[in-house]
Amino acid sequence: MTTTLYKPAMLQCACPGFLCTVKADSPFRNGALVFCSDTCAKGHPNGEPCHTGCGCEGHG
Repeated sequence: MTTTLYKPAMLQCACPGFLCTVKADSPFRNGALVFCSDTCAKGHPNGEPCHTGCGCEGHG
């Protein structure tokens, strides 16, 4: 008997300019796009890029 471990599929976060990954079943979505945080999914105020406080795992 063999055991297969389930590993969730990972997708690239839709944050422009960042290369972080998120689980395919992420709760942070905007249409078909998947994001790593609610702030990123809703769009950053004033159109600023990701930063430490937004919750994006790939912030610079």
